[in-house]
Amino acid sequence: MSAERKEIPFRAPPSMAESIIGILRDRLAGGVYPPGSWIRESALAEEFQISNGPIREALQTLVNDGLLVREPWKGMRVVSLGDEEIVELFQFRLALQELAAELAAKHATPEQIVEARRLLAAMDDVLERGDIDAQMPLGGQLAQWLCACSGNSRLEQNWSRLTYQTRMYIYASLRDAKDLRLIAQLWHELVDAIEKRDGSAARTAVRKLARRTLDDLQLSLDL
Repeated sequence: MSAERKEIPFRAPPSMAESIIGILRDRLAGGVYPPGSWIRESALAEEFQISNGPIREALQTLVNDGLLVREPWKGMRVVSLGDEEIVELFQFRLALQELAAELAAKHATPEQIVEARRLLAAMDDVLERGDIDAQMPLGGQLAQWLCACSGNSRLEQNWSRLTYQTRMYIYASLRDAKDLRLIAQLWHELVDAIEKRDGSAARTAVRKLARRTLDDLQLSLDL
């Protein structure tokens, strides 16, 4: 009797535009293109040795993400937010994370808790070494994990766009952080609360994470 054949879902390889989008998002998050700086379509086409079509598509996606603005007759400029706008952005991010944390305390599975512990172990290691470049993707994975644990598909689907807008400020806060180990400690508190099914403690933990980020940026969450 032959073994049942398992269907493997087809995943199309990323297009050239999608690859460039990923590269540019990482550059924006890491401060390669500071807020207010210009990004030239022609310079990117020359760098990547491709036509302007995929470059134009990638830049438009970043405009849609709220990362770039199109200046008539001038080109693309990296969004530069004032202090109040940054605080508003993190207030919105916090509102979603608090909801996700409370729902995760109800719905997270044992397998998801194991995954969080794996990510936390990796974060402990990179923060002990002060490697913020390695911490950024781990922080992003934990935030996405939190949304996945919420069981709310709309929240999970819409989280990425907001994350793109806050990444450059989170990266800046890590550069200015007084004690990187506190970040891991707060994530441990959050995962512990979710594992204990304590929604109130989970909400408190994500609030502490938001306050820490803005404190390092010398801003107040004002909540």
